[in-house]
Amino acid sequence: MFFNRILCSLGLTAVVLAAAPLTASAQEASDYNYVGIGGSDEGFVVNGKISLSEHLSVRPAVSTDFDFDDSEDVNYVLPITYDFNALDAAGRVNPFLGAGISGELGDDSSVEAAVTGGTDYRVTNNWLVNGSVVWSPFQDGSDDVDFIAGIGYSF
Repeated sequence: MFFNRILCSLGLTAVVLAAAPLTASAQEASDYNYVGIGGSDEGFVVNGKISLSEHLSVRPAVSTDFDFDDSEDVNYVLPITYDFNALDAAGRVNPFLGAGISGELGDDSSVEAAVTGGTDYRVTNNWLVNGSVVWSPFQDGSDDVDFIAGIGYSF
């Protein structure tokens, strides 16, 4: 438990320190940003990508199952990811890997460390589909793996 709190604190600190000085360059980055919707094993998802530089992004996601009677009302993940070069010549397949924080908001709110990886597939210049895996190794004393899939509008 103590080790988990240290990891969460370090993850949150890394997110804040990495995002704060790069906020101005987020709009000038040559990479794409998007906002999207989808689903996960936790329920309905709203997710997105905010480019911080050519290879760094923040990829927040919030999910809910709309069953607000349980203790897991809303789940979230806030990772900083490294965006690898596109796997194809057209630049459509874009894998990423990163780490940050995840948790739940509700009766038993929590903040946990998280590792994520996935791929964005650009269908057109403005539309993409995405998929990712989020691993929270210390979730409730055991590890937790969540899957997210969705569609996004790129801007």
